[in-house]
Parts: sequence; structure tokens; C-alpha cells
Amino acid sequence: MNNKVAIVTGGSFGIGRATAIAFAKKGAKVIVVDWIEDNETIDLIKASGGEAIFIKCDVSKPDDVKLMVENTISTFGRLDFAFNNAGIEGNGGSTIDCTEENWDKTIGVNLKGVWL
Repeated sequence: MNNKVAIVTGGSFGIGRATAIAFAKKGAKVIVVDWIEDNETIDLIKASGGEAIFIKCDVSKPDDVKLMVENTISTFGRLDFAFNNAGIEGNGGSTIDCTEENWDKTIGVNLKGVWL
């Protein structure tokens, strides 16, 4: 994985953070992507000698995803891997209580975001 370039969506926390760190430990340059800017993942990667940048992105928005990929390629010259990990739970509860906004946002991130 030396000098390969990996995007990790949902990379600020949990599985995304662990995956971003694992890519970096194997020598990949990592783009940590999330809609919540949290530099802890970046700091952990850099502290272990890895290379990483953060890109704020809502993966449910095509223009955000396009800019994410364009910024990745302009920064590192390539893209080798995409770990499309971003996901949200939405507001829990009964189906009858689910708002259309909650449904659209959850489907937008969890399904459309992976497709984009």
C-alpha cells in the first residue's frame, strides 16, 4: 500500500477512524472525510508517521462528493481506494413517527452516499 491513496468516508470516528489508521500504517496516504470536522484521526495518523488530510463532505450531496474526489486527486495525484463507510442512524422510533426529512437524510447518507 506504499504511496497508494485512500479515501475513508465517515473517517472521524469509530470504524472509519480505525480503517483510516490501518490504511496509514500500511503506507497509504489517507483522506479522512466526514461532515463533522474532528482532527483526532489526522493527529493519530501523523503521530505515527503517516500522511493524511481532512476533507469536510456530506456524502449525500453530489457536488460535495465531486469536490472531495477532485481535491484528493489534486492533492495526491491519484485515488486508489475508497472505503465508503459514512453512515447515520437517523432518528429512531416507530415508522409512523419517522419524518420525511429524517428518512431522506438517512437514505441519502447510507445508500446514496455509497453510490455517489
